[in-house]
Amino acid sequence: MEFEMARDGDLGAPVQDVAQEAVDATATRYTRTPDIDVEQTLREQLQGRGIRAVSEATIGEIATSIRAGHSVRLGRHDGSIEG
Repeated sequence: MEFEMARDGDLGAPVQDVAQEAVDATATRYTRTPDIDVEQTLREQLQGRGIRAVSEATIGEIATSIRAGHSVRLGRHDGSIEG
């Protein structure tokens, strides 16, 4: 699953970590409000963090996993870099 920056600038963390934060926020929202559009919510969460999925298939795969209750791991959720 690949992601890219949606705008110029610094994300402050690796792209995969920023994507993980978006996934976690989407999953949490889905848990609280299961009637949301998971794909659209994920797109909004990614966009709000300045990134986007390289392909629409990535959005679909992640959304399916979230709806199934599976854990999606792309990076570290706190944005920290392992040293």
